[in-house]
Amino acid sequence: MASNPAFGAQLRAWRLARHLSQEGLAARAEISARHLNFVENGRANPSREVVLQLAAALDVPLRERNTLLTLAGFAAGYRSGSLDRDELAHLRRAVAHVLRQQEPYGAFVINARWDVLDANAGARRLMQQFPPSGEGGRAAAGNMLLSLLHPEGLRPYVVNWLEVASALMVRLQRDVAASPGDERSKLLATALAMPGVPASWRAPSLGLAVAPTLVVHLRNAQVDLQLFSMLTTIGTPLDVTADELLIETYFPADEATDRALRALADGEPSAAG
Repeated sequence: MASNPAFGAQLRAWRLARHLSQEGLAARAEISARHLNFVENGRANPSREVVLQLAAALDVPLRERNTLLTLAGFAAGYRSGSLDRDELAHLRRAVAHVLRQQEPYGAFVINARWDVLDANAGARRLMQQFPPSGEGGRAAAGNMLLSLLHPEGLRPYVVNWLEVASALMVRLQRDVAASPGDERSKLLATALAMPGVPASWRAPSLGLAVAPTLVVHLRNAQVDLQLFSMLTTIGTPLDVTADELLIETYFPADEATDRALRALADGEPSAAG
């Protein structure tokens, strides 16, 4: 098999993103530093086993492990595709249970690129209170981040928009920096191109401290809500779709918001505050 410089370059990018020397990575992957050097420089071809050892040592997400395998000349090792596949039936039931348990509060199922895959009734009620105001906002509604940033999406309703958006952009920039070649780089470019986005966001703020709990303050003429969210991941998956699955749950940050959300669930108009 001819050597593939693209594999070596991608491997090196992952190693640098993890702030590891060749010696450090070789020790983690239990291979010789000499062999790793040859692989990175395109002078040697890794076996499939070595590719997987290196990917595991670098904590590479499953989608990118498939990319590394393909670049090295091997078939992808992890399945991917729709969440509706038969083999993910147990996962879908578990996710549906989590969504039901979150009522009357909101919960969204999203992927690593922040696309909305599903939502519970509480989330749908919440979004009905803050509808997009134009075609651009409706197009952005399928992505949690782009909906927040779009001037016709959630942005006009978020009282502390700059604080919330800045924190999420730092999180996205960190994700992109930690995952070379990840599709989230396209999401970052789209986000930075949004109208009214501060020019300062174009310079990565990876060292900026972000509060462990971020309150989102939503307000319209009828309701005034303060919410915080939590992200839940799927543990030790062997499937790309499952590996990228996240459940974002929203909780009231004060008693007034709790009463307002419960009133919405009961079909009663109510304003928090």
